[in-house]
Amino acid sequence: MFSSRSGWLNRIVLLIVLVNAGIVVSSRLGLALAPPEAATTLYGWALLLGGFAIILGIANAVRFHLVRVQRGQREWLLSLLLLIVFALVVGAGISSPEGTTGLLSEWVFDAVLAPGQATLFALTGVFLLSAAYHFLRIGRPGGVWITAGALLMLLVQTPFLYEIVPESLVDLVDWLLTWPVMAAMRGILLGGALAVLFISLRLIVNNAK
Repeated sequence: MFSSRSGWLNRIVLLIVLVNAGIVVSSRLGLALAPPEAATTLYGWALLLGGFAIILGIANAVRFHLVRVQRGQREWLLSLLLLIVFALVVGAGISSPEGTTGLLSEWVFDAVLAPGQATLFALTGVFLLSAAYHFLRIGRPGGVWITAGALLMLLVQTPFLYEIVPESLVDLVDWLLTWPVMAAMRGILLGGALAVLFISLRLIVNNAK
């Protein structure tokens, strides 16, 4: 990101990044450090750069798998399948006058992507059950409460068991999800976001030296 030959250029880039970030963040928090139009423009530029970064990432992934197929490296057939599917999906979106809302694109999403996502979510559930079996043992400290809570959430939110359990149990689970669980999740997300922010600032400052 930064030049290794010019320290003053690195500091100028760091200053620009921090000023722009401060303007956008302060605008989102309701603080008037700059005119709203300036913050909106900077935010639009950030979205534009984010889209450009996604395009670069896609191009890099395509180049990586093309090289893998050309050299016949391990599991190159999977790379070839990925490239074929990528070309078909992009071609479906470009060839249709309606773009991503065209019949072909919607069919690709409904018939390919949606079942794939459902399969991944189902596998995630299997992995969670496997992790619960290996780590949430009853004999471990706190294992009883963790296992009981996981089974309670699973029992109430399973469609064919939802009609069987008492309504008071459903209300209890709804209260747990709305208040304690949501509060803990927001705390975890906020802590993770702050950690990412501090690590990013540390990397930027260290690279600017």
